[in-house]
Amino acid sequence: MYSKKYPNLFAEGYIGKVRIPNRIVMTPMGTGHCGPDSRITQELIDFYAERAKGGVGMIITETNYQSEIDATPHTFGMARLDHPNKIARQSELVTMVKYYGAVPCIQLSIGMGRQSDAPAMIQPVAPSEITAINDPSIMCRELTIDEIHRMVSNIAKSAEYAVQCGYPMAEIHGHAGYLLDQFMSPDTNKRTDEYGGDLEGRMRIVKDIREEIKRRVGDSLAVTFRISVDQKYSGFRTLEDGIEICKLLEEYGYDAINVDAGRYESIDWIFPPTYLGRACMKDLAHAIKQHVSIPIINAGNFNTPDITEEALANGETDFVALGRSLLADPEWANKARLNKESEIRPCLRCNDLCIMNVLTGKELTCSVNPQCGREARFTITKAEEPRNVTIVGGGPAGMETALVANKRGHKVTLLEKDQQLGGQLNFAALEPFKWSVRDYNEYLKNQVTTRDIDLKMGVEATIDTIKSTKPDVVVVAAGAHPYMPKIKGINDERVMTVEGIKNASFDKEDKVVVIGGGLVGCETALGLAMEGHAVTIVEMLDDVANDLNMINKFSLMDHLNKHNVEIITGHSCYEIKDDVILATNKAGEEMKIDFDKIIVAIGTKQNTDLADIIEKHFPETYIIGDCSDIGKISDAVHSGYITGTRI
Repeated sequence: MYSKKYPNLFAEGYIGKVRIPNRIVMTPMGTGHCGPDSRITQELIDFYAERAKGGVGMIITETNYQSEIDATPHTFGMARLDHPNKIARQSELVTMVKYYGAVPCIQLSIGMGRQSDAPAMIQPVAPSEITAINDPSIMCRELTIDEIHRMVSNIAKSAEYAVQCGYPMAEIHGHAGYLLDQFMSPDTNKRTDEYGGDLEGRMRIVKDIREEIKRRVGDSLAVTFRISVDQKYSGFRTLEDGIEICKLLEEYGYDAINVDAGRYESIDWIFPPTYLGRACMKDLAHAIKQHVSIPIINAGNFNTPDITEEALANGETDFVALGRSLLADPEWANKARLNKESEIRPCLRCNDLCIMNVLTGKELTCSVNPQCGREARFTITKAEEPRNVTIVGGGPAGMETALVANKRGHKVTLLEKDQQLGGQLNFAALEPFKWSVRDYNEYLKNQVTTRDIDLKMGVEATIDTIKSTKPDVVVVAAGAHPYMPKIKGINDERVMTVEGIKNASFDKEDKVVVIGGGLVGCETALGLAMEGHAVTIVEMLDDVANDLNMINKFSLMDHLNKHNVEIITGHSCYEIKDDVILATNKAGEEMKIDFDKIIVAIGTKQNTDLADIIEKHFPETYIIGDCSDIGKISDAVHSGYITGTRI
């Protein structure tokens, strides 16, 4: 597995007595791929097998719950290794992961506690009588000593089953404010018995779990512990607290520590978006390494091989954990090892179809990889009869269609009116924190330009230019264009769309007003504020960033606040006059807002005129992406993928 370019990343390592072939660990993620009886499905086995085949060193499975004490509806339908009838499927997962050379590690949890989405008729449990996090009207029931003992026994029994399945390693889930973490945290553990009080009392259940697993299975199972060493929320666990906990974890006999951050009150640290930057938790891992001698695993936007190699070379962590990056590209490790970094499909860090799907009861997939979680269902096969496919538009939908159609053996021509590919991605990636979109845009461009695809750049699509390509099939992915509102004075030279920012010049003292508080408007405002401008967002609705999921919105709003972006909601702009914008609220009250520059970011309109004409001239025409329905990058990519497989 040695790699000359990434010698540390592809060096073998050990956790306990278990040899790991390289330093790449797949971090645990819920998938929604379990049956109603909590048995894992063939889809889940295929999902993990694909990542093992892709070259990772170790795979930590999604959390396996085990305790009937915390058996709320939220945990049913999620993996459970709590009975011998679960062993067969789990054994097959282990076998498939080992076939491809990776080490399988099962994550075990005692439950969700106060974070369960329990309905009112089911009272969730917790270390103490505290309110449920998702519904403060629900009071959690304090666990009895006997129930705690039973939980310890149950998780150790799961470890016994894990050994029978062939797992050489287990990870105990003590992260993200779940039940075990609630025991460790003084704000959620108010007990005065042996399982509360000082740090060692709050950690007693963690110690009991390790001792009971050791008593039952001896050294046949290495055991790691996942923990939020810094909960990134005022009044909660700090790094200094985390260091003391990690010292105890080593003392208790845990074989490695999986260092993480956050809990649901600081949810963006659990699923870090781009606003938090690359390798955003390696400082925490490095701090823990100064105080323990057992190996450290660390996650948090380790999205490129060079960043992971640097962290390992600098001794900041011993293993790097990749999650969403392996959803986007299961071949991440193999491509890095073979020096094919430009072929790694980057993750957007959007959290839309992965985390949010699971949190809303759906199956996990990926915005940029439609095959994720559907490995057996979504396959790219050679076409029975190669055809001439002409694609109009070189944005994400058009490029994805071109790539899939090319892989299937079709002869593909792509017409793009501009001199560069990318479409709206070129403007969605202007802000410094949009590195993930820039990475993905460059990936798509590289893939399209290095394949046998006939690119016709700077060519306006007309019926004649399309006919000249002699198409059997035409795909219209002409995208959308900015929508300009009917505001008096909108043609002022100081007014521009988001696309116009690229070629505009701003003075440091400029007061910038962004009209529109959707995702694009908010991110544009944040980017300008980070450059030092005084920025105001004006939004007609009562809230901003409503088109963003709750995780990324939480982080974005925090950053807007930190950069002093003023947000005015419930106001509609109706006139631009002299150096002010005139706006009114629902009551008709007028507001004057000073400006030097105005950015209009109120959305886009479908570019349908050309599509309507093309559809009349070519019998097999597909209209996809924003040209069909305005959506997110994921909508464009998925429509492109499906279209490419249909032709």
